[in-house]
Amino acid sequence: MIAQHTKQLVELLLPAQCLVCALKSNNKLICHYCEKKILTPRSYCLHCALPLNKNADYCGDCLKKAYLFNHIHALGDYKKPLSQLIKQLKYQQQLVAGELLAYLLIKSVVSRYTKQQLSAFDYLLAVPLHPKKLQLRGFNQAQIICDRLSEQLNIPLLENCITRNKETIAQEGLSIKKRKMNLSNAFSYQKNSGQEIIGKSILVIDDVVTTGATINSLCKLLKDKEANMIIVFCISRTAIDKEIQS
Repeated sequence: MIAQHTKQLVELLLPAQCLVCALKSNNKLICHYCEKKILTPRSYCLHCALPLNKNADYCGDCLKKAYLFNHIHALGDYKKPLSQLIKQLKYQQQLVAGELLAYLLIKSVVSRYTKQQLSAFDYLLAVPLHPKKLQLRGFNQAQIICDRLSEQLNIPLLENCITRNKETIAQEGLSIKKRKMNLSNAFSYQKNSGQEIIGKSILVIDDVVTTGATINSLCKLLKDKEANMIIVFCISRTAIDKEIQS
């Protein structure tokens, strides 16, 4: 009887419509059609997850540059409906959108990686926000996604160990060179956190990766502290336009 009442209560709290198309979704956050469409395999660079228009394993950028992560896995490209859900989460405080994004990322991850591969990771780390931005927004969108992954994948969180000590300006509109300068020494390691990084394999979680400047800055710190393997999971990977490249 209690279980039945609990189920009914949960169903009342859940949206009756799909968050993507607004059609009936049987008390789920997303309907079957939209979920299948979002999870459809895409063409991407096997190293940085950059969208590719042709059947190639790696993009030209990865053939020229040395990134500090092993590779990036992205749920999809930065376009609707993912871009819309991300904006709803970050700028409209619709936390339910974060729950859906985490659900979809988990689905994507378990379809690509085996349990054995995932069990090799010691920690999950959400890309930190600067304290001022965290206070202004009220939450870290990457942390919301990271918390759900930790629960479902049974990988502990790397907490209070890495902080963002530099209040950077918004990355949007900046060139790659200016993004790198903006993020130079943006993160720091807290010695007394009680968690060790040396020799550990870490999954870094972010919502959007554009040039990779933020991720690379964070990975540099992790590598300086002798982390072993670093893989990045993100919701969306953005194609780099010519204005950003210049």
